[in-house]
Amino acid sequence: MLSKLSAWIVHVFTATGILFAFLTLMAMWENRAELALWWLAAAVVVDSVDGTLARTFDVKKHLPIIDGATLDNLIDYITWTLLPLFWAYLFLDAYAAACIFAAMASSLGFSRTDAKTDDQYFLGFPSYWNFVILYLYLFDFGPVINSAVLIFLGVLVFIPLKWLYPSRTPELKKTTLILSAFYFLIVLYMLIMLTQTPDWIVILSLFYPIYYIGASVYYGNIRKAKRSSAV
Repeated sequence: MLSKLSAWIVHVFTATGILFAFLTLMAMWENRAELALWWLAAAVVVDSVDGTLARTFDVKKHLPIIDGATLDNLIDYITWTLLPLFWAYLFLDAYAAACIFAAMASSLGFSRTDAKTDDQYFLGFPSYWNFVILYLYLFDFGPVINSAVLIFLGVLVFIPLKWLYPSRTPELKKTTLILSAFYFLIVLYMLIMLTQTPDWIVILSLFYPIYYIGASVYYGNIRKAKRSSAV
């Protein structure tokens, strides 16, 4: 009974992502761009820990009537893709066509049966649009570059490169989680300061995207390709 209750609590916790999605919509409706970013950030925090909680409490076993993966994918698409891309359209002046293309690309990415590989990587750009829009907002590139970035990353959804799944990829897992925690603190600071964030802080924060891309390319693609060719 306690195990089943715990499983319900975990699923309800995951479902709070919809609460934050709705609050994001309300903030955008009221033209409060920065508040919307905060609600999206809250949804990211939920998504960052709910998977670990689900595995810890073995919700699949104790509450099989709820498909946690479907629930998670549904909320993730809304909070990681649809809302941040609509935010980009409203507040970054990104072209509608670019936002729609990126949203459609991610919808296909979310639908792939191999979106999460057997060796615990994401396949194709994993729709980190929340972080993308934060950087575009802080760098203030303008609509042309903003739209180009969205299109480029949308194309990367279809490129079969492996990307680290921070909480599950075995290679460099401890390093990735430690760096993720440090990155979280920097992003939190940037959210507090937003356009008042010192340039050096924004530049410093790029250590994690650079690490993430480099580690993903090497461990997920180059190294594994070398091992496969050696067999």
